[in-house]
Amino acid sequence: MPEERELVAGVIQLGNLLMRHLAPVFEKANITPQQWAVLATIGDAPMNMAAVARKLAVSKQNMTGMVARLEQLALIERSENPQDLRSSQVQLTRRGRAVIEKLAPVYEEWQKSLGREIPERDLQTLTRAINRLISQLEQR
Repeated sequence: MPEERELVAGVIQLGNLLMRHLAPVFEKANITPQQWAVLATIGDAPMNMAAVARKLAVSKQNMTGMVARLEQLALIERSENPQDLRSSQVQLTRRGRAVIEKLAPVYEEWQKSLGREIPERDLQTLTRAINRLISQLEQR
C-alpha cells in the first residue's frame, strides 16, 4: 500500500518527481522543464513578461533569469512593450518555434503515459482539485 503523505509535502514531492522524470524529454534541446513551460506559455504571439511570470506563478526575478537563458539559447527575443514602455515583451524566435514543434509530440506522449495506471475519472478529479487549489492560492 502506498505511503500516506500530508498534502503539501506530497505536492512538493510530486513536483520534484515530475521535474526529474520530465527533464530527459527536453535534454536534447538543452532546456529544462521550467524553460519549456516558458516557451509553451509564450506560444505564437508576443507576451508581456510579467504576464508570463503570473501565469507560471514565478517571481519577476526568476522570470528574468529564465528569459535571459532562453535568449542566450536564441529561443526567445525580448523587446519593449509598445503598450507600456516600462515593461518588456517576449516572443519565440524561429528556433524557439522549431523546438516547440519538435518537442510538443514527445511531451504530449510523456504526459499521456504518466497516468496510464490511474483511472481516467481519478485523473479528472485530481486535475479539478489541483486547478481549484491553484485558483484559491492565487486569490490570497
